[in-house]
Amino acid sequence: MGADSPTGLSVDLKVPQEQGVGGLAEADLKEAVVRLPAGLTVSPSAANGLGACTPAEIGLTTPAAPSCPDSSKVGSVRIVTPLLAAPLQGTVYLAQQGNLAGNGSNPFGSLLALYLVAEGSGALVKIPGEVTLDPVTGQITARFGEDPATSAATGQPQFLPQLPFSELQMKFFGGPRAPLATPAGCGAFQTTSALAPWSGNAPATPSDSFTVGSGCGGGFAPAFSGGTTKNRAGAFSPLTVTISRADGEQRLGGVQLTTPPGLLGVVRSVARCPEPQASQGACGPESQIGESTVASGAGGDPFWVRGGRVYLTGPYRGAPFGLSIVVPPVAGPFNLGNVVVRAAISIDPHTAQITITSDPLPTIVQGVPLDIRVVNVTVDRPGFILNPTSCAQLSIGGTITAAGGATASVSGRFQAADCAALAFTPTLSALTLARTTKVNGAHLHVKVASGAGQANIAKVKVDLPKQLPSRLTTLHNACRDAVFNANPAACPAGSVVGTASAVTPLLASALTGPAYLVSHASAAFPDLVFVLQGEGVTLDLVGNTDIAHGITSETFAAVPDAPISSFDAAFPQGPDSILAAYGSLCAKPLTMPTAITAQDGAVIRRTTRVSVSGCAKPKRAKRAGRVTGARRSSTSHRRK
Repeated sequence: MGADSPTGLSVDLKVPQEQGVGGLAEADLKEAVVRLPAGLTVSPSAANGLGACTPAEIGLTTPAAPSCPDSSKVGSVRIVTPLLAAPLQGTVYLAQQGNLAGNGSNPFGSLLALYLVAEGSGALVKIPGEVTLDPVTGQITARFGEDPATSAATGQPQFLPQLPFSELQMKFFGGPRAPLATPAGCGAFQTTSALAPWSGNAPATPSDSFTVGSGCGGGFAPAFSGGTTKNRAGAFSPLTVTISRADGEQRLGGVQLTTPPGLLGVVRSVARCPEPQASQGACGPESQIGESTVASGAGGDPFWVRGGRVYLTGPYRGAPFGLSIVVPPVAGPFNLGNVVVRAAISIDPHTAQITITSDPLPTIVQGVPLDIRVVNVTVDRPGFILNPTSCAQLSIGGTITAAGGATASVSGRFQAADCAALAFTPTLSALTLARTTKVNGAHLHVKVASGAGQANIAKVKVDLPKQLPSRLTTLHNACRDAVFNANPAACPAGSVVGTASAVTPLLASALTGPAYLVSHASAAFPDLVFVLQGEGVTLDLVGNTDIAHGITSETFAAVPDAPISSFDAAFPQGPDSILAAYGSLCAKPLTMPTAITAQDGAVIRRTTRVSVSGCAKPKRAKRAGRVTGARRSSTSHRRK
């Protein structure tokens, strides 16, 4: 017998009927309790095409033959009794599900129940059996004894008929849709029982065992695929991710995936599902961003659960956003209630990449092992997922964790196309103030703007005018990188030299924050770092500083591949201003050579004119006066 595979089951109970010494026969069976070994569980694969028998169809309190559907048959039964010349033959039917309150559509109100129906020689026997599942391990216990429905109808406890039988055989169907699945590990597994007689003596406890001897490797090498269905750069497209594992491998336990740079979601277009609705699986359609599909069960024909919903939520587990993935585990005639899986969505502060980290995946619901084989999540809300504007070869992937603790790294190739079709016409402007002082230095305001649907900016380099040099006294106030990395708020006040604001169509509000000077032991000059925050998102935009021949250059070499409508940076005057002024800023034009590089590699180079506010207007030249006739006359008098 192989591990982690669909299996049938044969149960053969023999009760000797020979009379013993003194003419006494074996007592008749009053109640039978059979406990299958831990690891032998219900198989979700059995739900394919499975039906159930209703109370009306079985008719336990009537002498009529049952009318249960063929789809509810899960096995056969054979009963040999000395009272009849031929054995009774029949069927094992699956009963309709009871509800969580312990009542409903079978005599026990249980999730699972069976009906044994056997007939022959004009006799008809209908016996109900309760099946309970351990909620943690899924271990199966079957009890054939008191019939609650018959007891209620007669007002007296009704147990198994006090009739002799020498053998009772039950055989549950095998094949890919068998009702049971073998344990995942190899070894010997014992079935135990407690058989109570009508005599009132102590129950007999016979047992038996079987061996699982193959397919017990227990490795973990899940398959992975992921990407957008349309790869045009900068365009909207559904995103789909699929994870699967093979039979015999450890079961899926958790997922952490990181998207390629530039593959982002337009969060502002979706209402975030609040708590407690997100945890309860009760989000509204305004928060839905996609769908999920799950395949469960051992063997080559797992049961597919479709119709799962994926919702965007507010902050979760310290991340600015989250997911609520709601899967309705309706399997054949059973409804186990919604299964909700939560995940946190974090944003990398340097690349703006998205990392999705799920909570542990559920492995068992109401004692039914989910045995998840395939998980597919498709985010297909129109106008939500946006492709990168870089056509470099990238990847999507992460780490898949097994329920047993093993991990596997997965990765898939990702590459956008048609980057050359994207426009790239960003603008850069700069403004300073004419009034400067040695104490308060100079002011500078820089703005970068870009239109919708263009390639995103990847790199910006500016050379400040020579008339606006860096102040060495302020550079000395830079925050040490160890302090900044631990907590920027702990940096000295003198290291904060400006503020910035970035507007993106992805978020409803702008990202804003201070600009820090951050020193590195190996660098000659400190970096200029903008710490931008909004809606729980933090981005660090790093500019490398270089000063040569009195000219300060700033190079932002790693701008995230994200659409930015406008970026404003202001460096005010004051005791800690970053810039000084060399001479009059109004004396001659101030120019700032700039180079802006797109994510697709396009480069725009220009010389930006820095506007100066507050320069005195130039005085107009006086016109020469006309020579009057009287003056001509006076002059003529002096002629000799």
